Amino acid sequence: MLKMKKSPIKSREEVKFLSMSRKYPDQFLLAETQSKQEGFEYLYSGMSKKEIISRISTMLGLRSDLGFFGKLKMVKTMVRNFIRIFKGRKEGFKDIHSYYQELKKSGTLTSSKVSNLIDSYPNKSLWEQLSAYAKHKWKVHIGFTKLPPKLIFKDKAVLFKHVLICIQEMNKEKIKQAPKIAAGGEVIKTYGTLGLAVNDIARWLRSKGIKSHANHPLGGLVNTPPLAGKAGMGWRGKHGLLITPEFGPRHRIAPIFIEKKIFKYTDTQEHRWIEQWCETCGKCQRACPTQAIQSNAKVSIEGIPAIGRTKTCIDREKCFPYFNKTLGCSVCIKVCPFSKGIDAYIRLKNIVKARDS
Repeated sequence: MLKMKKSPIKSREEVKFLSMSRKYPDQFLLAETQSKQEGFEYLYSGMSKKEIISRISTMLGLRSDLGFFGKLKMVKTMVRNFIRIFKGRKEGFKDIHSYYQELKKSGTLTSSKVSNLIDSYPNKSLWEQLSAYAKHKWKVHIGFTKLPPKLIFKDKAVLFKHVLICIQEMNKEKIKQAPKIAAGGEVIKTYGTLGLAVNDIARWLRSKGIKSHANHPLGGLVNTPPLAGKAGMGWRGKHGLLITPEFGPRHRIAPIFIEKKIFKYTDTQEHRWIEQWCETCGKCQRACPTQAIQSNAKVSIEGIPAIGRTKTCIDREKCFPYFNKTLGCSVCIKVCPFSKGIDAYIRLKNIVKARDS
């Protein structure tokens, strides 16, 4: 059994979860050799928790544009929203402790007794109920797809191969103020509310007898932008973020892994044309405060079902420190023309279509 690597970014609950995946590897989907390291673990690898806190504090101290009261407001925002984030991350793993007991007892997870749902596939009525619940209670949009193991982050694992993708919008007016504190606060706030949302939605699924595991949007187990693209919810832009028809890249994403394919996959390639727009746009690249968006994309992972290859234009060493300093930067989101909403999406799609005709 592989020894669990220590990381200051992993919570105690996540460490326990990943330790179970090493002990019972045949019951989990594990990362593959091409899998990439999760962003924040990449940034803070080899650092202690004290060093991380010191680094973030130093970056906050450099925010000369905030002034004393601005920094105080930032700290209050951080504390309030990070408490919510830590709670959400912890609960996501605590909610599946009963699955650990099953593994310890028999070495395997018992299959859910949902034969009625299997027989009534694709369960349109239940899907509509779920969609309405997520949208009306949490303002969350959902999609459904199968997880390619190559999109599991390095040294991570997941329990189930079917994924409910959950997307929650960030406030347009606040993101327009990026990279100021209002935009950063909105990013952190949305991480927190979406984390609580997916935990609640997973409990809703479990109340129907469906085994499920919610994963928090901050410090996740899988690479969600290409996964959400596979689920037909949009496509990745030059800035590396998922662009959706409804609100462009102005959102956060979180997955809920479920045991059975009880719904029809929402997979589609209809948004792939976004790549063509991004090739000639370049607004995010020109506006990036740290020049972290490169002109030429590098292939990241090959051979992903329904996606092909993932590519990236992002220099993490330039992007992530500034992301931390500003609590989420969001300049690339602010200037992205898709952030204006569905009308902009339709207009840009027609422009690309006219070019090709």
